[in-house]
Amino acid sequence: MEESEISYEFDVLKQKIEAPDRSNNLVYNDYYHKTDSSGFTTVSYKPSDKVKDYLEKAETYFRADDNAKARELYLKALELDTSYFKLMTFVAQTYEREKNYEEAINWYKKTIKKNYIDYMAHWFISDIYLKTGNKKEALREITIASVLNRNNPRIKKAFDNIYNECRLKNEEWTFVPQYNLTKSKDNKVTIYFSEYWMGYAITKAVWKYEPDYRTNMGETDSTISILEEKEALVSLMIGLSNTKKAFRQFPEFKALKEAFENKFVEEFILYEIILPEYPYVALQIPTNFVESVCDYTMTVRGGKKL
Repeated sequence: MEESEISYEFDVLKQKIEAPDRSNNLVYNDYYHKTDSSGFTTVSYKPSDKVKDYLEKAETYFRADDNAKARELYLKALELDTSYFKLMTFVAQTYEREKNYEEAINWYKKTIKKNYIDYMAHWFISDIYLKTGNKKEALREITIASVLNRNNPRIKKAFDNIYNECRLKNEEWTFVPQYNLTKSKDNKVTIYFSEYWMGYAITKAVWKYEPDYRTNMGETDSTISILEEKEALVSLMIGLSNTKKAFRQFPEFKALKEAFENKFVEEFILYEIILPEYPYVALQIPTNFVESVCDYTMTVRGGKKL
């Protein structure tokens, strides 16, 4: 920054930045992973008109609580399109309504095996596990559902319930960086930040305004950069290193510290920074990383020992 052609100024952020309402920024269960020898791609379902017809009739029976008839039609639709995996979730729901939990679990597992990103299957199976006393699996499945559909308020309600049942921590906080950047016509950048956030704010300013900095770091103009967030968080942690008050006062700082200590930094970035703003990213990452984010959530946010 000292050698930059851009003039930087610093000022105090006078008004707290509140967490935005993202309750309508949701993922919908319309996608599946199509796998091949090179990996997977995330594609949307494209059922035929005949499959849609079966599905529409099945839904009518399902709403009327005629689970057997609904199941029959879901299965007929599945015979026509074996890649329409969410039909298996619907079949599982019919068994769940009949309190045939063994068959319901069996069908939810079939969905998850075929299409791991079906958040409904993870969500609904967690409820059955809780009902049947399997809190360990209930905890993991609801956490995976939370990763796959980060802002869904109904999943959040189930998440809170299961975490409370498992006696885990469940503090209400959102990672909201307290900084703002402006640039004038004469190439002057003003960096506004509140207490503790200077390093984070400066890093963000460099990434946004310094010519070629992003490309020199090997990144494109994409709106999402794990590397950018890592660098900003390291700068934030350096600023926090000489104060214990911040970690006691702000749960997000405490979680960040624990994420660094437990090598969950990328998981923190995904769950706390990227997914709230871009929840569909969860559908495009490998299963093993979703599982790792799940581990972060249970251990750092929940305080569970793995």
